[in-house]
Amino acid sequence: MFDEKKIKNLRVAQNLSLKQLSEKSGVSVSMISQIERNKTDPTLTTLYKICKGLGVSISSFLEKDDQSAHIIRKNQRKTLLFPQSHTKYELLTPVTDGNIEMIKIHLEPGQDDKQLVVHEGEECGHVLRGEMTVILRDEEYILQEGDTIRFNSNTPHRFLNHTEETAVSVWAMTGRIV
Repeated sequence: MFDEKKIKNLRVAQNLSLKQLSEKSGVSVSMISQIERNKTDPTLTTLYKICKGLGVSISSFLEKDDQSAHIIRKNQRKTLLFPQSHTKYELLTPVTDGNIEMIKIHLEPGQDDKQLVVHEGEECGHVLRGEMTVILRDEEYILQEGDTIRFNSNTPHRFLNHTEETAVSVWAMTGRIV
């Protein structure tokens, strides 16, 4: 489960005002305030931007894996759950240093992350169940079960679920964002 108190604790520890974090992250003051007060859940994109502004990785919100872990068993996966947005991210790789990560994303019906994200690396996603839309800059790609997409993560991108069914996909990324 996502712990919104950690954002405020990190911000306060760095002596940053809401306005300063907003300027560093590109996330509005009101959105950061709502997240810190548990009025809304951040999307993964918003959380990534806030973490970038704080100079930490998303994995700082998760318990670290044993450094010797090479295998993540199904029942040992770390999960980022955003109850208000009905989105769940399962980490399929250890939360340790490394250049590649895999994430299983569950997008509930109507889920639409309105913010485009840009980061270093490359991404490859495969739809296991349902359909989802991937937006790359100004282009929309509807992916159906069994479809795969690959793109440079420097391309502004976002995901949404345009259907009435949960979309489940697996993503591999270089230049870790979690």
